[in-house]
Amino acid sequence: MAGEAQRFRRTQALLAAQMARQVLRVWRDLMNPAKVDGSWPAVRAVLMPIVQQAREQSAALARAAYMDARRAAGVPDGGFDPESPLQLAIDRLEASLDVTGPVEFKKAIAAGKNPQQAMDAAAVRMVGSTQFLALEGGRSVMNQSVAADEKATGWSRVTDSDPCAWCAMLASRGPVYKSAQTAGDPRQGGDRYHDHCACQAWPAFTLNEPFIGIAEKLYDDWLRETRGRGGKHAVNAFRRWWESEGRAAYQAPDRA
Repeated sequence: MAGEAQRFRRTQALLAAQMARQVLRVWRDLMNPAKVDGSWPAVRAVLMPIVQQAREQSAALARAAYMDARRAAGVPDGGFDPESPLQLAIDRLEASLDVTGPVEFKKAIAAGKNPQQAMDAAAVRMVGSTQFLALEGGRSVMNQSVAADEKATGWSRVTDSDPCAWCAMLASRGPVYKSAQTAGDPRQGGDRYHDHCACQAWPAFTLNEPFIGIAEKLYDDWLRETRGRGGKHAVNAFRRWWESEGRAAYQAPDRA
């Protein structure tokens, strides 16, 4: 199942990368930095369906992958259908584009950047935000399906090829079971993601699921680096280790 999980993550990452290229092309070709307020409404109108379509594709990929994982685990279909993705409110999409587009551009100009630098700064923010909204389609399918499926026992977080300290920490939990007691574990929130994050959730159907990718090694590292610490002190200790030496020592799963 680990191979299927990594393939699913890579497929979602490819979708996000393809959408990012479209977003960048629209931003750079249609946005007029000399007339930000005047050109932005038309740019936003072109960007919105790009994000919405990518979100729908992400959800469709997740629905298919969920059923593939179920069958691979030997679980009979039994009439189960994966959940639909969370709906993306239009005002939420518009607000996200506004904040990472013209608002970010104006902030960069006010900070002393030239128009090209401001365009680039806004592009980075916009790509991160739109990828988050697109991948949320598939992620919400996975999370809600696990919650609704009586045959599912939980999920694992599958990291991208170069996780940040936060994602590495969450992945170190390994399989997270529905019945698991997480009180007091600072690694709670395994279903949380951030901009520029390519992590995915993968469903589990037994109570002895293997760790996926680098998660098992991360678990050992978490125990070692946080020994004698709890709460935010454990989180900070792991983050300091990951940023100073841990990250560089790992071979990314895509290249392993």
